[in-house]
Amino acid sequence: MGEELLRGIEITHILDCIADPTKIRVVAELTDDVSPAMPYLNALLKNAGYSHEAKILHFNVAHRMITLYPRVLTMAKADDEADAHRVMAWLRDLINDAYRRRQEIEPSYEMRPAVRPLDVYCLLPRENCKRCGEATCMAFAFRLLQGRGTIDECRTLGEERFSRYRQALTALLGV
Repeated sequence: MGEELLRGIEITHILDCIADPTKIRVVAELTDDVSPAMPYLNALLKNAGYSHEAKILHFNVAHRMITLYPRVLTMAKADDEADAHRVMAWLRDLINDAYRRRQEIEPSYEMRPAVRPLDVYCLLPRENCKRCGEATCMAFAFRLLQGRGTIDECRTLGEERFSRYRQALTALLGV
């Protein structure tokens, strides 16, 4: 099957989530040092924040915020413990797959600037039409950045007159 860098992830702490009181945050230990996979993960996860010197990779999976250290993982805004386990299993597979395919992936050591809500908002129609389900385009920008929505939910952005903005937003969000 190939090389397996990470054998497992075990939750060591379950805490109340500071960002959202309806969610939990977890701290977990990794059975193995995953820092050799981080530049490859940084290449695959287009919206990740990575510090090669510090060996820290931060990214979102839908609404969950994950920070990966060489042997520790923190996750905020997990729905519950079962959700955290599902995401950690997915992450273990992603890490192992990236490491296995490292000859095919150009590693990225760059630290990308974080995409801010205003960056997204400037590429939206800014008509506050509410067709996406949000009261304002700014609220929709936040929802997109949190991974709780898709560009397709903005029907106005699908109009021909906004095609340039849609392309730029797709590139910005890496979708």
